[in-house]
Amino acid sequence: MLFFLLAVGCASDEVSWAVHHASVLPSETALAGTQIWEFFTPDWASSGDADAFVCARGQIVTGTVTAALPGCDGCVASYELDVAELETDCASPLDADPAYLTPRAMGIGAVPDALADADPYPGRSLGWYVSIDGVEMEPYGFAYDEALDWAGELGAPGWTSGQTYTLWPAYAWDLRE
Repeated sequence: MLFFLLAVGCASDEVSWAVHHASVLPSETALAGTQIWEFFTPDWASSGDADAFVCARGQIVTGTVTAALPGCDGCVASYELDVAELETDCASPLDADPAYLTPRAMGIGAVPDALADADPYPGRSLGWYVSIDGVEMEPYGFAYDEALDWAGELGAPGWTSGQTYTLWPAYAWDLRE
């Protein structure tokens, strides 16, 4: 399960939660963008307070179009990914932990029924799927036109080359287990 692969990556007692999100721009043959891993203290789960923020890792994501892996329901786009560090304000071991140089592949498809209640823009979002192992994808969150975050109903539905998308997770990683 995807959760267990990432959960073992954090060894800090101070950090208990991680949130992974991205901003990407697809073309006909590729994908380019940035992804962010944000880390929080245990208090964040109950308060959502910005004071619970610990650090972040910013990364460059590039991808090439590939055939969809199993697990991406209604896949309309699939990419094999390369992730490279951009910058971080995290201390060791989070600053270089290879568990956060993921995922290896991602797909864009239908919003899974199990995640529909968390969909930030029902009817306008797509499902975001990831693969850590490069063999199978798992539902991860939502993909939507970034304009929806700042212009409401002006954001376009669907997945289109040349349009910038926000990739937003359906959940945060509980790193305490």
